Amino acid sequence: MTRHEILSKIKQAEADAQASIERAQQERDKRIADATAEATNIVRTAEAEAQQYFEKRLADAEKGVQSKKQAIIDDGMKKVNVMKSGASGKVNAAVEHLLKEFMGLLHA
Repeated sequence: MTRHEILSKIKQAEADAQASIERAQQERDKRIADATAEATNIVRTAEAEAQQYFEKRLADAEKGVQSKKQAIIDDGMKKVNVMKSGASGKVNAAVEHLLKEFMGLLHA
């Protein structure tokens, strides 16, 4: 082998090695980009799931609050109706009492 052939083979080997390094770097860059994109998708999915979970929990809590609120209102209305019933019965007695007092003052 001549010196020229040896140098040519060395240059070819260096070129092949450089091309291999460049392919490896490109593959590395592609994998990094793919991993970054996948991580971004995972984060977006997690955020969407967290938002859905939050909205569901909030809706459940609002239903619970509405249910308790309605129970309190219903209980209050029952008490109001009981008071109304008791008061209307006492109105007649109070009117009779006032009439007796008034009549007593007229005849005195």
